[in-house]
Amino acid sequence: METRATDQTAQTIVVLNRDLFFGIRLNQLLKQLGFRAVLAKTQDVFLTELGAADVALGIIDINFGPDWEGIARAIEEGTKPPIIAFGPHLDVEGLRSAKKAGVTRVFSNGDFSKDTATIVTRYARPAQQSEEISE
Repeated sequence: METRATDQTAQTIVVLNRDLFFGIRLNQLLKQLGFRAVLAKTQDVFLTELGAADVALGIIDINFGPDWEGIARAIEEGTKPPIIAFGPHLDVEGLRSAKKAGVTRVFSNGDFSKDTATIVTRYARPAQQSEEISE
């Protein structure tokens, strides 16, 4: 089941991940950083959620085995937020496929786990500023 938090003031980060325990840990960290997390269980849900206006970042676990051509098409549309991917440093093909698809940045599992908070805050798209002027 996909989970979308109900806090309407926080930006959203959409995560495509197959590791339940890492997903829970990442969800908790994202909440601590002030984001809402959508944990997508399918690539279709990931891409749909990525198109929402409040999405600041997409995160892909290369171990999920995404359809990189589908990811590339979504990136080419140009309306998606930055997407980062992480995976095992020995999965050279997976890392190359992510880069070829056009993700913003690719990290090894170790680097991503070690600096997750820094990486997320660095690559997350800034919040849209409201055009309303309060008086």
